[in-house]
Amino acid sequence: MALVLKSVLREARVSQSELARHLQVSPATVAQIVNHNLWPRSRSRPDLETGVLAWLAAQGITAPQGVFEEVGRDRANDPAPDSHVASNAIGNHEGEAMLLEPQQLSQRARSRFNLRSNPFSVELTSYDDIYLTTHMRERMMDMESAVLSRRFVAIYGESGSGKTTLRLELQRRIEGQAIIVNPRTTIGMAETDRKGQTLRIDDIYQAIMLVLDPHTPLARSREVRARQVLDALLGASQPVCLVIEEAHRMPLVTLKSLKSLREANDSLVPALGVLLVGQQELIDRLNHHMVREIGQRAERCEVRVLGRQMGDYMAHRFARVGVDIATVFDADAIEALAQHKYLTRNQMMIINGVERETAVSIAHPLRVSNAAVSLMNFAASLGAPRVTAEAVREWVHDGR
Repeated sequence: MALVLKSVLREARVSQSELARHLQVSPATVAQIVNHNLWPRSRSRPDLETGVLAWLAAQGITAPQGVFEEVGRDRANDPAPDSHVASNAIGNHEGEAMLLEPQQLSQRARSRFNLRSNPFSVELTSYDDIYLTTHMRERMMDMESAVLSRRFVAIYGESGSGKTTLRLELQRRIEGQAIIVNPRTTIGMAETDRKGQTLRIDDIYQAIMLVLDPHTPLARSREVRARQVLDALLGASQPVCLVIEEAHRMPLVTLKSLKSLREANDSLVPALGVLLVGQQELIDRLNHHMVREIGQRAERCEVRVLGRQMGDYMAHRFARVGVDIATVFDADAIEALAQHKYLTRNQMMIINGVERETAVSIAHPLRVSNAAVSLMNFAASLGAPRVTAEAVREWVHDGR
């Protein structure tokens, strides 16, 4: 299990390697501590904990209560608890900084708001269901370029930020223009053999050959096999792009091998485009000293929050089920929801040369969807004709 410390480091935008240098241990040691709560035998845990707290304080980071405690798998991928409300975030109100559980639209809410189906159903039934913000359209251009121009692009973002949506839209846009290779091993992929099935370079070779030349068996010799794959890539009638999902779980040795696979030919044009899609931890992997050469070549593109287009996103989801959002949500309720503590987090920022604690948005699509459904259920339980700003405020005080 990962430690709360992992989220604290990510929230403060400091790398694990910086902490490792301060503690005078290897980055791998720090990774084992924060990701798996595995402490080295060469140093006492109290000594290391003291060193971590001292370093955090020197960086101006207030460690929350329970920073060395384990969190669940889902919690580890969420933003760090705000240091000023750490006891609440980890204690009685631990859901504030976390994703809500998947929300089901109650029958009462369906009847109250005349909804035949949940506007925020996770399942997309057609490409028309997809909503892209201006920023997400920019990310889509990066992804298209990775495929069509054989670039090396890493798309990363929080859980529920829309990465899967972008991938589905990418498939539609590049259909017939390029060849996509998506290794099956990425389903349930683990970082190490100890945790599960890993993605190896041989798995990538096999996936490429299955797409480009399925009738030719792979050679046993690694050198011959690599040449075989390169010849297939160079002989492809269209650009070929390797798409790896859950890339934050890729073994470092496999990630390192991508450099030789892309640059094995004598041409200035890479033999293969690479698109990595993963959560925030993907950047930690690309920054690792073991993969420095390939990590420096990756174009890193973050999938950001909905921002000012949150209301447009919600209106789009309602329109897809034939309902005007104005019949369910008051305009001021949408604004109140955007400012809700569930969709914001406090962050220290320098404004006009002064460091201040500022509320920043974490309104990703999944987070907004869960909140909207929960609010509709709450408003319906009150007998309200619509979701109002007052209902949002009561939802806050109700501890949700």
